[in-house]
Amino acid sequence: MAATIIDVARMCGYSKATVSRAYASPEAVSEKAREKIYAAAKKLNYAPNAIARAMVRQRTENIAFIIHEKQYPAILNPFYSPLLEAAMQEGTRRNYSLFVTTSQDMRLPNGDIYIKKHMDGVIFAGEADVRTIEEFRKQNIPVVLVNNHLDMEGLLCVSADHYGGAVQATAHLCERGHRKIGLLAGRFSPQVSEARAEGFFKTLAQYDVPVDTRFIAAIEPTLEAGEEAMTRLLQEPDHPTAFFCTNDTIAAGAMKAVFRAGLKMPEDIAIVGFDDSYISRVVAPELTTVKIDVDLMGRLAAQRLFDLIDGSEVADTQIEIPTELIVRETT
Repeated sequence: MAATIIDVARMCGYSKATVSRAYASPEAVSEKAREKIYAAAKKLNYAPNAIARAMVRQRTENIAFIIHEKQYPAILNPFYSPLLEAAMQEGTRRNYSLFVTTSQDMRLPNGDIYIKKHMDGVIFAGEADVRTIEEFRKQNIPVVLVNNHLDMEGLLCVSADHYGGAVQATAHLCERGHRKIGLLAGRFSPQVSEARAEGFFKTLAQYDVPVDTRFIAAIEPTLEAGEEAMTRLLQEPDHPTAFFCTNDTIAAGAMKAVFRAGLKMPEDIAIVGFDDSYISRVVAPELTTVKIDVDLMGRLAAQRLFDLIDGSEVADTQIEIPTELIVRETT
């Protein structure tokens, strides 16, 4: 029969309440007592009941990672996969489990009820519904928004300098001598899409490079959409000599279209992507792109969420990760 907390208390000489505290609130028990209790538990092969521990601490030791359905599955998404991994590692370090779900699942019957009952905090990744966030916060469930920004008082947001990254990418093409530059803009959350487009257009104006709206395409951020859009645009005899693609997946699709048109990169067409995902290094030629430290974004999002769970005050609710242009072979 499995050992119980009573067996551990009997062996180590401390009360059942002290043994319970050693697991639920170890900081409340002396180091000497903890060592004796843990040694007895190890000898008896005793493991504390997770549900009972959660009841004592009034915590479930679970957090949720909610990603927009367009980006699902997160583990296969070139941008969100490393971000999710970083958040999971931070959770594991604190003995927390992380559950991944989608905004679509949240709209199912009892979807948000399950999260509210079984999660100590929530990370929303990318596009997020304001109403859902408000409902969590009304239930005193801490929320962190990552790779997005919403103007909600007190909402902690971890994002990147999307505007600055677009400026870096566009300026690089201008300084390479390109005077006709197209844009393949992915439909992301409004905050991300608008910031990257604004950086593109303002930089063209700064370099006195004209905008040709025929070569500005708003598309889904997929490989197929990137290839289709580029194939169509290359059919124009006066097509641009360079394109800024607002993520690496779109850029990879655009590169396929360039190859199939019998053109070379960067001699005939220069391409810059965004994110510095693994895609940028597996394509050939390797893709010039804007790097976002997504590992840092994931760790910071999880760390700040745990700060909120612990009741700590977070002074800065708007965290912006800087970007860096990585010049490779497509420019």
